[in-house]
Amino acid sequence: NNMNTIKGLISLQIGNMNEPSSTALLEDVENRVQSMIILYDKLYCSENYRELSVKDYMEALTQEIVYNFPNRDIVKLETDIEDFILNVGLLAPLGIIVNELLTNIMKHAFTEKDSGIIRISTSLKENTATLIISDNGKGMPENVKFDGDTGFGLNLVTMLMEQIGGKINVERGNGTTFTLQFHVS
Repeated sequence: NNMNTIKGLISLQIGNMNEPSSTALLEDVENRVQSMIILYDKLYCSENYRELSVKDYMEALTQEIVYNFPNRDIVKLETDIEDFILNVGLLAPLGIIVNELLTNIMKHAFTEKDSGIIRISTSLKENTATLIISDNGKGMPENVKFDGDTGFGLNLVTMLMEQIGGKINVERGNGTTFTLQFHVS
């Protein structure tokens, strides 16, 4: 499909690059495209091309993201995903958000550690969906903000949360916990 072609082109470009910072940027783009590929592959296999099980998508997506990192062997992924249906208008931005947060965790949370745990849970109560992503890593530094100039990925998370009318809360300490809430009609 077209998304796989785009990912292939990005991958070819990465293979021809010599500058590590540019390579890292393109790898981030490649991972964002991969989150969309997983969504559209799942939608293609579903009965309805507009809605999908959150459980099916999130479990496949999170496993794929963690697998893409060289430190995957030291990270344990624990999921508690309630099974409910969301439309593609929510799942597409949500997939990119999850990709950004997990990418940051995999890159930064477990440096200088022998092991780590990432926990992901979802729930739906009275038309409000909650997604919680937490890790037991070194914790996100206080100077890292979602609305500052600390990186494109976190700014993207903020923009996408605004797009779906949601809010995000960050707890820092022994690791980091991201709590995302958004309305589901």
